[in-house]
Amino acid sequence: MGVNLVSHSQQPLVSIITPSYNQGRFIRDTINSILTQDYANLEHIVVDGGSTDDTLSILQEYAQKDPRFRYISEPDRGQSHALNKGLAMARGEIIGWLNSDDMYVPGAIQATVQAFASNPSWGMLHGNCHVTNEYGQVSSSYPSEPADAKKLYQSCCICQPSAFIRANVFRHMGGVDESLQFCMDYDLWMRIAKFYPIGYIAQYLGSARIHGACKSATQWHSIGVPEVLKSLAKNYASIPSHWISYVPQYKGMGVLNLLKLYKTFPANTSRISSMNRSIDLWAPPILRVIVESAPSAPAQMLLVKGRVPGSTARLAKPIVLTALVNGAGVKSYTIEKPTFALEIPLDPRATMHRVDISSSSVTAPTTPQVQHRMVGGYMAEEIIPLSHDEVLVYKAFARS
Repeated sequence: MGVNLVSHSQQPLVSIITPSYNQGRFIRDTINSILTQDYANLEHIVVDGGSTDDTLSILQEYAQKDPRFRYISEPDRGQSHALNKGLAMARGEIIGWLNSDDMYVPGAIQATVQAFASNPSWGMLHGNCHVTNEYGQVSSSYPSEPADAKKLYQSCCICQPSAFIRANVFRHMGGVDESLQFCMDYDLWMRIAKFYPIGYIAQYLGSARIHGACKSATQWHSIGVPEVLKSLAKNYASIPSHWISYVPQYKGMGVLNLLKLYKTFPANTSRISSMNRSIDLWAPPILRVIVESAPSAPAQMLLVKGRVPGSTARLAKPIVLTALVNGAGVKSYTIEKPTFALEIPLDPRATMHRVDISSSSVTAPTTPQVQHRMVGGYMAEEIIPLSHDEVLVYKAFARS
């Protein structure tokens, strides 16, 4: 193993954190790419989530033969939680984050330490990154380029295996956002860019491995895209138009699919606690919806997607829907087309809202099993409370 000839005491300690779960197939390559670096003053911390494959035997092997390597293995709440656990364990001045299927190229850590020493204002840095297949063969290069807050708004121009962060900066950010499962790295870069310069060195530092089981291949559209849009909304209070065109399946009313995905994420706490909509989606003459939310993510809008069955391009007689929130009139909507969306504003200072929507039309559905009921003349197909960030996402797509 090659080592730097400079005394360890003159070198900053570099801590590499690797979150791991059942990556025994690849983790040996990851560990070797760290421990064979020509920079000796490093520690490698693997935070394993309780793997059931051969990962643990591999970790035990390295722990016994190299004092710079240590690991823990216990159930966790996912990759972001594992990273924050590793950050709490890290003793170094510089933090690298290398997933258990990625690798560093030779000389990456030495180049990083030298670049930080030459640029003391940098809070983090990144370089170029190879993209490899499951066998570690280079297939392409990630489109890395210099990054700042403006650039990161437009695209994620940083490839995570090539990024290194000063430990005080990482801790200033509070680690990664544990509510994110996919783009916690992109969100972290956005947050760092608000406070610190991000350096770029034009050489290859790492390799990102793309294979059939990795999240980039399996969760990009289901989790990745929604999290990216939500993170952009959170950090910039808007979403660039090209992101909208990038995910055309969510355009127009299709954005409801995206918003419903958000509701599956742990951080989204606004919810409907009760409502009197019929099980067949018909709204009564006065539709009542109770919305509850936590102060950390207050609801700011109730979105109601409605439809008037049996109508054509235009209603023969418009329906007027009047919304009241906690007993106070908010807005009236004149419905002239068979499909519509109500955007009912909610006060974010409140954690509970009673929303009543009264209809000027009272009819009996022609469906035999519900003829005994009176309804408001429409079906409330979707009722979704939206937080501030979700409102931004919805409006961005509605304008597209």
